[in-house]
Amino acid sequence: MPKILVVDDDALIQKQIQWALADEFHVFSAGDRQTALESFKKEQTPVVLLDLGLPPHPREAVEGLQTLEEMIGLNPLAKVIIVSGKSERQNALAAIDKGAHDIFPKPVDLDELKVVLHRVYRRIELEKENIEERNLGQRVSFEEIIGESPQMQEIFATIRKVAGTDIPVLITGESGTGKELIANAIHNLSRRKNGPFVAINCGAIPDTLLESELFGHEKGSFTGATTQRKGKLEYANGGTLFLDEIGDLLPGLQAKILRFLQEKVIERIGGRQMIPVDSRVIAATNQNLEIEVKANRFREDLYFRLAVVKMALPPLRERGNDVIQLAEHLALAFSKELKKPSKKFSRPALEAIRKYDWPGNVRELQNRVKRALVLADGPIIGPAELELEAPNGSSGPTVSRLKEAREALERDILANALRDSNGNISKTAKALGISRPTLYDLMARHGL
Repeated sequence: MPKILVVDDDALIQKQIQWALADEFHVFSAGDRQTALESFKKEQTPVVLLDLGLPPHPREAVEGLQTLEEMIGLNPLAKVIIVSGKSERQNALAAIDKGAHDIFPKPVDLDELKVVLHRVYRRIELEKENIEERNLGQRVSFEEIIGESPQMQEIFATIRKVAGTDIPVLITGESGTGKELIANAIHNLSRRKNGPFVAINCGAIPDTLLESELFGHEKGSFTGATTQRKGKLEYANGGTLFLDEIGDLLPGLQAKILRFLQEKVIERIGGRQMIPVDSRVIAATNQNLEIEVKANRFREDLYFRLAVVKMALPPLRERGNDVIQLAEHLALAFSKELKKPSKKFSRPALEAIRKYDWPGNVRELQNRVKRALVLADGPIIGPAELELEAPNGSSGPTVSRLKEAREALERDILANALRDSNGNISKTAKALGISRPTLYDLMARHGL
Protein backbone atom coordinates (compact mmCIF):
# COMPACT_ATOMS: atom_id res chain seq x y z
CA MET A 1 0.00 0.00 0.00
CA PRO A 2 1.10 3.64 -0.49
CA LYS A 3 3.16 4.95 2.42
CA ILE A 4 2.38 8.11 4.45
CA LEU A 5 4.23 9.60 7.39
CA VAL A 6 2.18 11.61 9.91
CA VAL A 7 4.31 13.99 11.99
CA ASP A 8 2.38 15.53 14.88
CA ASP A 9 3.08 15.85 18.60
CA ASP A 10 -0.57 15.09 19.38
CA ALA A 11 -0.87 11.30 19.76
CA LEU A 12 -4.67 11.52 19.42
CA ILE A 13 -4.37 13.12 15.95
CA GLN A 14 -1.83 10.46 14.94
CA LYS A 15 -4.23 7.65 15.92
CA GLN A 16 -7.20 9.37 14.30
CA ILE A 17 -5.47 9.69 10.92
CA GLN A 18 -3.98 6.20 11.15
CA TRP A 19 -7.41 4.69 11.85
CA ALA A 20 -9.04 6.62 8.98
CA LEU A 21 -6.42 5.71 6.37
CA ALA A 22 -5.49 2.18 7.42
CA ASP A 23 -7.56 0.48 4.68
CA GLU A 24 -5.86 2.34 1.83
CA PHE A 25 -2.47 3.50 3.11
CA HIS A 26 0.43 2.24 5.19
CA VAL A 27 0.61 4.97 7.85
CA PHE A 28 3.75 5.69 9.88
CA SER A 29 3.77 8.25 12.67
CA ALA A 30 6.24 10.37 14.61
CA GLY A 31 5.92 13.01 17.33
CA ASP A 32 9.24 14.88 16.99
CA ARG A 33 11.79 15.91 14.36
CA GLN A 34 14.39 13.23 15.05
CA THR A 35 11.91 10.33 15.01
CA ALA A 36 10.27 11.74 11.87
CA LEU A 37 13.57 11.96 9.98
CA GLU A 38 14.59 8.45 11.00
CA SER A 39 11.27 7.04 9.79
CA PHE A 40 11.41 9.14 6.59
CA LYS A 41 14.85 7.76 5.69
CA LYS A 42 14.10 4.17 6.67
CA GLU A 43 10.67 3.79 5.06
CA GLN A 44 11.25 6.13 2.09
CA THR A 45 7.79 7.64 2.54
CA PRO A 46 6.96 9.83 -0.48
CA VAL A 47 4.12 11.73 1.29
CA VAL A 48 4.34 13.44 4.68
CA LEU A 49 1.64 15.19 6.74
CA LEU A 50 3.65 17.64 8.87
CA ASP A 51 2.53 19.76 11.81
CA LEU A 52 4.95 22.67 12.22
CA GLY A 53 4.57 22.88 16.01
CA LEU A 54 6.88 20.14 17.28
CA PRO A 55 8.72 19.71 20.59
CA PRO A 56 10.74 21.15 22.24
CA HIS A 57 8.98 24.30 20.91
CA PRO A 58 5.42 23.19 20.07
CA ARG A 59 4.11 26.79 19.99
CA GLU A 60 6.65 27.82 17.33
CA ALA A 61 7.42 26.64 13.81
CA VAL A 62 11.19 26.27 14.20
CA GLU A 63 11.30 22.48 14.55
CA GLY A 64 8.69 21.89 11.87
CA LEU A 65 10.42 24.12 9.31
CA GLN A 66 13.77 22.44 10.03
CA THR A 67 12.12 19.03 9.60
CA LEU A 68 10.73 20.19 6.26
CA GLU A 69 14.09 21.45 5.02
CA GLU A 70 15.88 18.23 5.96
CA MET A 71 13.22 16.05 4.32
CA ILE A 72 13.32 18.02 1.07
CA GLY A 73 17.12 17.81 1.21
CA LEU A 74 16.91 14.02 1.50
CA ASN A 75 14.26 13.65 -1.23
CA PRO A 76 13.43 16.71 -3.35
CA LEU A 77 10.50 14.82 -4.90
CA ALA A 78 8.79 14.16 -1.54
CA LYS A 79 5.37 15.74 -1.09
CA VAL A 80 5.27 17.38 2.36
CA ILE A 81 1.78 18.65 3.20
CA ILE A 82 1.63 21.12 6.09
CA VAL A 83 -1.24 20.43 8.49
CA SER A 84 -1.94 23.90 9.80
CA GLY A 85 -4.26 25.66 12.22
CA LYS A 86 -5.37 29.25 11.66
CA SER A 87 -2.74 30.61 14.03
CA GLU A 88 0.00 28.82 12.04
CA ARG A 89 -1.16 30.11 8.65
CA GLN A 90 1.68 32.57 8.17
CA ASN A 91 4.29 29.97 9.06
CA ALA A 92 2.61 27.47 6.72
CA LEU A 93 2.94 29.91 3.83
CA ALA A 94 6.61 30.29 4.69
CA ALA A 95 6.86 26.49 4.53
CA ILE A 96 5.46 26.55 0.98
CA ASP A 97 8.33 28.85 0.02
CA LYS A 98 10.75 26.27 1.47
CA GLY A 99 9.37 23.45 -0.67
CA ALA A 100 6.20 22.19 1.03
CA HIS A 101 3.69 20.78 -1.44
CA ASP A 102 0.43 22.10 0.03
CA ILE A 103 -1.41 23.24 3.17
CA PHE A 104 -4.20 21.22 4.81
CA PRO A 105 -6.32 22.95 7.47
CA LYS A 106 -6.99 21.83 11.02
CA PRO A 107 -9.21 20.31 12.27
CA VAL A 108 -8.64 17.52 9.76
CA ASP A 109 -11.59 16.51 7.56
CA LEU A 110 -10.75 12.84 6.99
CA ASP A 111 -12.86 12.35 3.84
CA GLU A 112 -11.33 15.43 2.26
CA LEU A 113 -7.86 14.25 3.35
CA LYS A 114 -8.32 10.94 1.47
CA VAL A 115 -9.23 12.78 -1.72
CA VAL A 116 -6.18 15.05 -1.38
CA LEU A 117 -3.83 12.12 -0.72
CA HIS A 118 -5.07 10.14 -3.73
CA ARG A 119 -4.55 13.22 -5.89
CA VAL A 120 -1.03 13.66 -4.53
CA TYR A 121 -0.18 10.02 -5.19
CA ARG A 122 -1.48 10.29 -8.73
CA ARG A 123 0.83 13.26 -9.24
CA ILE A 124 3.76 11.23 -7.83
CA GLU A 125 3.03 8.42 -10.32
CA LEU A 126 2.98 10.89 -13.23
CA GLU A 127 6.25 12.45 -12.08
CA LYS A 128 7.85 9.00 -11.84
CA GLU A 129 6.68 8.16 -15.37
CA ASN A 130 8.10 11.43 -16.67
CA ILE A 131 11.41 10.86 -14.91
CA GLU A 132 11.63 7.27 -16.20
CA GLU A 133 10.84 8.43 -19.72
CA ARG A 134 13.49 11.15 -19.47
CA ASN A 135 16.02 8.68 -18.06
CA LEU A 136 15.27 6.27 -20.88
CA GLY A 137 15.78 9.10 -23.32
CA GLN A 138 19.14 9.84 -21.74
CA ARG A 139 20.10 6.19 -22.09
CA VAL A 140 19.93 6.63 -25.86
CA SER A 141 23.64 7.02 -25.75
CA PHE A 142 24.26 7.69 -29.39
CA GLU A 143 22.06 8.35 -32.42
CA GLU A 144 19.11 6.31 -31.11
CA ILE A 145 21.39 3.42 -30.07
CA ILE A 146 20.95 2.15 -26.51
CA GLY A 147 24.04 0.97 -24.70
CA GLU A 148 26.12 1.71 -21.63
CA SER A 149 28.33 -1.38 -21.81
CA PRO A 150 32.08 -0.83 -22.44
CA GLN A 151 31.78 -2.62 -25.80
CA MET A 152 29.10 -0.22 -27.05
CA GLN A 153 30.89 2.84 -25.69
CA GLU A 154 33.89 1.78 -27.75
CA ILE A 155 31.65 1.44 -30.82
CA PHE A 156 30.27 4.97 -30.23
CA ALA A 157 33.80 6.36 -29.97
CA THR A 158 34.74 4.74 -33.29
CA ILE A 159 31.61 6.14 -34.96
CA ARG A 160 32.60 9.66 -33.92
CA LYS A 161 36.09 9.19 -35.36
CA VAL A 162 35.09 7.78 -38.74
CA ALA A 163 31.96 9.89 -39.35
CA GLY A 164 33.93 12.94 -40.43
CA THR A 165 35.79 11.03 -43.14
CA ASP A 166 34.77 9.22 -46.31
CA ILE A 167 36.78 6.07 -45.70
CA PRO A 168 34.95 2.73 -46.16
CA VAL A 169 33.80 0.94 -43.01
CA LEU A 170 33.11 -2.78 -42.56
CA ILE A 171 30.66 -3.62 -39.77
CA THR A 172 30.62 -7.23 -38.58
CA GLY A 173 28.39 -9.02 -36.10
CA GLU A 174 25.65 -11.59 -35.75
CA SER A 175 22.26 -11.09 -37.38
CA GLY A 176 20.07 -8.67 -35.44
CA THR A 177 22.89 -6.81 -33.65
CA GLY A 178 22.03 -3.48 -35.31
CA LYS A 179 24.56 -3.15 -38.11
CA GLU A 180 22.29 -0.93 -40.22
CA LEU A 181 21.61 1.29 -37.20
CA ILE A 182 25.37 1.82 -36.79
CA ALA A 183 25.74 2.61 -40.49
CA ASN A 184 22.90 5.12 -40.22
CA ALA A 185 24.58 6.76 -37.24
CA ILE A 186 27.81 7.19 -39.22
CA HIS A 187 25.83 8.74 -42.09
CA ASN A 188 23.88 11.10 -39.82
CA LEU A 189 27.08 12.47 -38.27
CA SER A 190 28.90 12.87 -41.58
CA ARG A 191 29.03 15.75 -44.03
CA ARG A 192 26.74 13.61 -46.23
CA LYS A 193 23.88 13.68 -43.68
CA ASN A 194 21.68 15.76 -46.00
CA GLY A 195 22.22 13.27 -48.80
CA PRO A 196 20.44 9.90 -49.21
CA PHE A 197 21.12 6.82 -47.09
CA VAL A 198 20.50 3.87 -49.40
CA ALA A 199 20.53 0.35 -47.94
CA ILE A 200 20.47 -2.93 -49.84
CA ASN A 201 20.61 -6.46 -48.45
CA CYS A 202 22.84 -8.43 -50.80
CA GLY A 203 21.69 -11.73 -49.32
CA ALA A 204 17.94 -11.12 -49.62
CA ILE A 205 17.82 -10.45 -53.38
CA PRO A 206 18.19 -13.30 -55.91
CA ASP A 207 21.60 -13.27 -57.60
CA THR A 208 20.00 -12.80 -61.04
CA LEU A 209 18.40 -9.52 -59.94
CA LEU A 210 21.08 -8.14 -57.64
CA GLU A 211 23.31 -6.67 -60.36
CA SER A 212 20.38 -4.70 -61.77
CA GLU A 213 19.43 -3.52 -58.27
CA LEU A 214 22.94 -2.24 -57.66
CA PHE A 215 23.95 -0.83 -61.05
CA GLY A 216 20.65 -0.29 -62.84
CA HIS A 217 19.91 -1.22 -66.47
CA GLU A 218 19.12 0.29 -69.84
CA LYS A 219 15.87 -0.30 -71.70
CA GLY A 220 15.98 -3.59 -73.62
CA SER A 221 19.15 -4.82 -71.94
CA PHE A 222 17.42 -8.10 -70.98
CA THR A 223 13.99 -9.70 -71.10
CA GLY A 224 11.61 -7.63 -69.00
CA ALA A 225 13.76 -4.46 -69.06
CA THR A 226 11.03 -2.30 -70.61
CA THR A 227 12.38 0.98 -69.24
CA GLN A 228 15.66 2.48 -68.16
CA ARG A 229 16.25 2.10 -64.42
CA LYS A 230 18.79 3.60 -62.05
CA GLY A 231 20.50 1.32 -59.53
CA LYS A 232 21.03 1.78 -55.82
CA LEU A 233 24.55 3.11 -56.40
CA GLU A 234 23.23 5.99 -58.47
CA TYR A 235 20.49 6.77 -55.95
CA ALA A 236 23.18 6.99 -53.27
CA ASN A 237 25.00 9.77 -55.12
CA GLY A 238 25.96 12.49 -52.63
CA GLY A 239 25.12 10.21 -49.71
CA THR A 240 25.91 6.79 -48.26
CA LEU A 241 25.41 3.31 -49.70
CA PHE A 242 24.98 0.56 -47.12
CA LEU A 243 25.73 -2.93 -48.46
CA ASP A 244 24.38 -5.43 -45.94
CA GLU A 245 25.46 -9.10 -46.12
CA ILE A 246 28.32 -8.17 -48.47
CA GLY A 247 29.75 -11.67 -47.99
CA ASP A 248 26.93 -13.12 -50.09
CA LEU A 249 28.05 -11.31 -53.27
CA LEU A 250 29.00 -13.56 -56.20
CA PRO A 251 32.55 -13.18 -57.63
CA GLY A 252 31.35 -11.23 -60.70
CA LEU A 253 29.58 -8.62 -58.58
CA GLN A 254 32.53 -8.45 -56.21
CA ALA A 255 34.69 -7.37 -59.16
CA LYS A 256 32.20 -4.70 -60.20
CA ILE A 257 31.95 -3.30 -56.66
CA LEU A 258 35.75 -3.23 -56.43
CA ARG A 259 35.93 -1.26 -59.69
CA PHE A 260 33.39 1.24 -58.37
CA LEU A 261 35.38 1.73 -55.15
CA GLN A 262 38.55 2.31 -57.14
CA GLU A 263 37.21 4.54 -59.92
CA LYS A 264 33.96 6.00 -58.54
CA VAL A 265 32.14 5.28 -61.79
CA ILE A 266 29.49 2.72 -62.74
CA GLU A 267 28.04 1.30 -65.93
CA ARG A 268 24.41 0.20 -66.14
CA ILE A 269 23.60 -3.25 -67.53
CA GLY A 270 23.37 -2.88 -71.29
CA GLY A 271 24.86 0.60 -71.17
CA ARG A 272 28.05 2.05 -72.61
CA GLN A 273 28.22 5.29 -70.63
CA MET A 274 30.46 5.65 -67.59
CA ILE A 275 28.43 7.37 -64.85
CA PRO A 276 30.35 9.11 -62.04
CA VAL A 277 28.92 8.46 -58.58
CA ASP A 278 30.04 10.17 -55.38
CA SER A 279 28.88 7.99 -52.51
CA ARG A 280 30.44 6.58 -49.39
CA VAL A 281 30.25 2.82 -48.99
CA ILE A 282 29.61 1.12 -45.65
CA ALA A 283 29.42 -2.67 -45.77
CA ALA A 284 28.24 -5.21 -43.22
CA THR A 285 28.35 -8.96 -42.83
CA ASN A 286 27.67 -11.69 -40.29
CA GLN A 287 30.40 -13.83 -41.88
CA ASN A 288 34.11 -13.95 -41.13
CA LEU A 289 35.42 -12.45 -44.36
CA GLU A 290 39.03 -13.27 -43.50
CA ILE A 291 38.09 -16.96 -43.57
CA GLU A 292 36.12 -16.41 -46.78
CA VAL A 293 39.19 -14.76 -48.35
CA LYS A 294 41.43 -17.71 -47.40
CA ALA A 295 38.86 -20.07 -48.89
CA ASN A 296 38.87 -18.01 -52.13
CA ARG A 297 35.17 -17.23 -51.78
CA PHE A 298 35.73 -13.50 -51.31
CA ARG A 299 38.20 -11.28 -53.15
CA GLU A 300 41.13 -10.23 -50.99
CA ASP A 301 41.52 -6.88 -52.77
CA LEU A 302 37.83 -6.06 -52.21
CA TYR A 303 38.10 -7.07 -48.56
CA PHE A 304 40.99 -4.66 -47.97
CA ARG A 305 39.12 -1.91 -49.82
CA LEU A 306 36.04 -2.35 -47.63
CA ALA A 307 37.76 -3.00 -44.30
CA VAL A 308 39.77 0.21 -43.97
CA VAL A 309 38.03 0.49 -40.58
CA LYS A 310 36.44 -2.59 -39.02
CA MET A 311 33.75 -2.43 -36.33
CA ALA A 312 32.73 -5.68 -34.62
CA LEU A 313 29.32 -5.40 -32.92
CA PRO A 314 28.95 -7.57 -29.81
CA PRO A 315 25.97 -9.94 -29.54
CA LEU A 316 23.29 -8.90 -27.07
CA ARG A 317 24.19 -11.70 -24.63
CA GLU A 318 27.65 -10.12 -24.15
CA ARG A 319 26.40 -6.58 -23.46
CA GLY A 320 25.59 -6.98 -19.76
CA ASN A 321 22.78 -4.77 -18.46
CA ASP A 322 22.20 -3.21 -21.90
CA VAL A 323 19.54 -5.87 -22.53
CA ILE A 324 17.42 -4.53 -19.64
CA GLN A 325 17.79 -0.93 -20.78
CA LEU A 326 16.90 -1.93 -24.32
CA ALA A 327 13.83 -3.87 -23.19
CA GLU A 328 12.55 -0.94 -21.12
CA HIS A 329 13.24 1.52 -23.93
CA LEU A 330 11.45 -0.70 -26.46
CA ALA A 331 8.45 -1.17 -24.16
CA LEU A 332 8.08 2.60 -23.88
CA ALA A 333 8.59 3.20 -27.62
CA PHE A 334 6.24 0.43 -28.73
CA SER A 335 3.57 1.57 -26.24
CA LYS A 336 3.48 4.91 -28.05
CA GLU A 337 3.56 3.26 -31.47
CA LEU A 338 0.69 0.90 -30.58
CA LYS A 339 -1.16 3.69 -28.71
CA LYS A 340 -1.34 1.54 -25.58
CA PRO A 341 -0.71 2.46 -21.92
CA SER A 342 2.89 1.94 -20.87
CA LYS A 343 3.62 -1.36 -19.11
CA LYS A 344 6.35 -2.44 -16.72
CA PHE A 345 8.33 -5.68 -16.58
CA SER A 346 7.91 -7.80 -13.46
CA ARG A 347 11.04 -8.82 -11.56
CA PRO A 348 10.77 -12.42 -12.85
CA ALA A 349 10.47 -11.03 -16.40
CA LEU A 350 13.61 -8.90 -15.97
CA GLU A 351 15.47 -11.89 -14.57
CA ALA A 352 14.30 -14.03 -17.49
CA ILE A 353 15.47 -11.35 -19.94
CA ARG A 354 18.90 -11.34 -18.27
CA LYS A 355 19.26 -15.12 -18.37
CA TYR A 356 18.06 -15.71 -21.93
CA ASP A 357 20.72 -16.19 -24.63
CA TRP A 358 19.06 -13.97 -27.32
CA PRO A 359 20.21 -15.85 -30.45
CA GLY A 360 18.29 -13.31 -32.56
CA ASN A 361 19.86 -10.38 -30.68
CA VAL A 362 18.11 -6.99 -30.69
CA ARG A 363 15.72 -7.98 -33.47
CA GLU A 364 14.42 -10.88 -31.39
CA LEU A 365 14.10 -8.65 -28.33
CA GLN A 366 12.02 -6.16 -30.36
CA ASN A 367 9.75 -8.95 -31.54
CA ARG A 368 9.17 -10.38 -28.06
CA VAL A 369 8.59 -7.01 -26.36
CA LYS A 370 6.06 -5.88 -28.98
CA ARG A 371 4.23 -9.19 -28.70
CA ALA A 372 4.16 -8.94 -24.90
CA LEU A 373 2.68 -5.42 -25.01
CA VAL A 374 -0.15 -6.71 -27.17
CA LEU A 375 -0.87 -9.84 -25.12
CA ALA A 376 -0.35 -8.64 -21.52
CA ASP A 377 -3.75 -8.00 -19.91
CA GLY A 378 -2.65 -5.79 -17.02
CA PRO A 379 0.03 -3.14 -16.49
CA ILE A 380 2.75 -5.77 -15.80
CA ILE A 381 4.62 -7.90 -18.34
CA GLY A 382 5.66 -11.30 -17.03
CA PRO A 383 7.91 -14.04 -18.48
CA ALA A 384 4.90 -15.78 -20.04
CA GLU A 385 4.05 -12.80 -22.25
CA LEU A 386 7.67 -12.74 -23.43
CA GLU A 387 7.59 -16.50 -24.02
CA LEU A 388 10.60 -16.84 -21.75
CA GLU A 389 11.26 -19.29 -18.95
CA ALA A 390 10.60 -17.86 -15.50
CA PRO A 391 13.54 -17.82 -13.03
CA ASN A 392 11.98 -20.56 -10.90
CA GLY A 393 12.11 -22.91 -13.86
CA SER A 394 8.46 -22.66 -14.85
CA SER A 395 8.11 -21.97 -18.53
CA GLY A 396 5.87 -19.67 -20.47
CA PRO A 397 2.44 -20.64 -21.74
CA THR A 398 1.96 -24.32 -22.57
CA VAL A 399 2.19 -25.04 -26.26
CA SER A 400 -0.87 -27.16 -26.76
CA ARG A 401 -2.11 -26.71 -30.29
CA LEU A 402 -0.44 -28.38 -33.26
CA LYS A 403 0.22 -25.06 -35.06
CA GLU A 404 1.94 -23.58 -32.00
CA ALA A 405 4.02 -26.72 -31.51
CA ARG A 406 5.09 -26.66 -35.16
CA GLU A 407 6.07 -22.98 -35.00
CA ALA A 408 8.02 -23.51 -31.76
CA LEU A 409 9.91 -26.42 -33.31
CA GLU A 410 10.58 -24.45 -36.51
CA ARG A 411 11.96 -21.53 -34.53
CA ASP A 412 14.26 -23.79 -32.47
CA ILE A 413 15.59 -25.45 -35.64
CA LEU A 414 16.26 -22.04 -37.22
CA ALA A 415 17.97 -20.68 -34.11
CA ASN A 416 20.16 -23.78 -33.75
CA ALA A 417 21.11 -23.76 -37.45
CA LEU A 418 22.05 -20.08 -37.29
CA ARG A 419 24.12 -20.67 -34.17
CA ASP A 420 25.88 -23.70 -35.72
CA SER A 421 26.87 -21.65 -38.78
CA ASN A 422 27.87 -18.60 -36.70
CA GLY A 423 25.10 -16.56 -38.31
CA ASN A 424 26.23 -17.25 -41.89
CA ILE A 425 23.05 -16.92 -43.98
CA SER A 426 24.30 -18.85 -47.00
CA LYS A 427 25.56 -21.78 -44.91
CA THR A 428 22.37 -21.86 -42.82
CA ALA A 429 20.14 -21.85 -45.91
CA LYS A 430 22.21 -24.64 -47.47
CA ALA A 431 22.12 -26.72 -44.28
CA LEU A 432 18.31 -26.35 -44.06
CA GLY A 433 17.82 -26.99 -47.78
CA ILE A 434 16.03 -23.69 -48.46
CA SER A 435 16.82 -20.51 -50.40
CA ARG A 436 18.26 -17.40 -48.76
CA PRO A 437 15.09 -15.31 -49.36
CA THR A 438 13.01 -18.08 -47.73
CA LEU A 439 15.41 -18.13 -44.78
CA TYR A 440 15.11 -14.35 -44.39
CA ASP A 441 11.30 -14.63 -44.42
CA LEU A 442 11.40 -17.33 -41.73
CA MET A 443 13.85 -15.33 -39.62
CA ALA A 444 11.63 -12.25 -39.82
CA ARG A 445 8.54 -14.29 -38.88
CA HIS A 446 10.24 -15.73 -35.80
CA GLY A 447 12.02 -12.53 -34.78
CA LEU A 448 15.51 -13.94 -35.34
